[in-house]
Amino acid sequence: MKSALVIGASRGIGRQVAITLSRNGYSVGVAAKTEVSQDSLPGTIHDVVSDITKEGGFAIPIKCNARKSTDIEDAVKKCIKIFGKLDLAVYNAGAILWKPVMETPLPRFDLLHEVNVRGAYVMVQHALPHFLERKSGRIILVSPPIYKRFFKGKTPYSISKVGMTVLTHGLANELKDTGVSISSLWPATAIKAFVTDKLGTPPSVMRTPDVFSDAVLGIAEEKSDKLNGLALIDEDYLRTTGISDFSKYRCDPDVEPPRMMPRKFPDLSVEEENEKVFPKL
Repeated sequence: MKSALVIGASRGIGRQVAITLSRNGYSVGVAAKTEVSQDSLPGTIHDVVSDITKEGGFAIPIKCNARKSTDIEDAVKKCIKIFGKLDLAVYNAGAILWKPVMETPLPRFDLLHEVNVRGAYVMVQHALPHFLERKSGRIILVSPPIYKRFFKGKTPYSISKVGMTVLTHGLANELKDTGVSISSLWPATAIKAFVTDKLGTPPSVMRTPDVFSDAVLGIAEEKSDKLNGLALIDEDYLRTTGISDFSKYRCDPDVEPPRMMPRKFPDLSVEEENEKVFPKL
């Protein structure tokens, strides 16, 4: 049986990723900091483990505050100890504040940095030695492709999320021919979650979390390293696997939600041009 660690798995996308992986034969480490459900923030690691167990799967709850490097290290170690190995590590934990620079005080910026890019970096550092030793493993970071429009109105948040994508692009070079790969994944549309319910987001503009978790599963099951270093969009990636009908993911069964991400992104491949200009670098 394969095994996975999902950090940020107590609700929303992370919860569905854990459940989808379990339904497809993975033992799952369900990691997040929420152990007690509250009206203001429902959903716990124990709830997700219970849901998985009821379906016949195997999962373990792992208390993990993404701001604490020791918690992330312990989560990786616990999965390897209990499952015997680790095949997939998913970093879905995230702090969100969509405000411009002058409306983002330093403590909030530090929070964004610690939970998003630093937390992802810590997970990678602790999972990677195990993957490299086994010459096998997949890492997925929930972060967007790099393009200018994403930054607008939320520069501090963008710094932290794009930093995760830089980790994907950069580390990929170090992972060539190792059997290990890293990819970033981001949704094409808004995804239904607790926060969208609180905001009263219309169902017509959202998809269910299954679209994202199905993409995670596909990446996890990829046998080659062709996805190493790529920043993928869930819909676009799933289309490459042969899926063309996305109606089952609609929150409003009669309306296809609009994309919040463009269909075409800027080409960041500049190695060949740089080599022409700076051949000795």
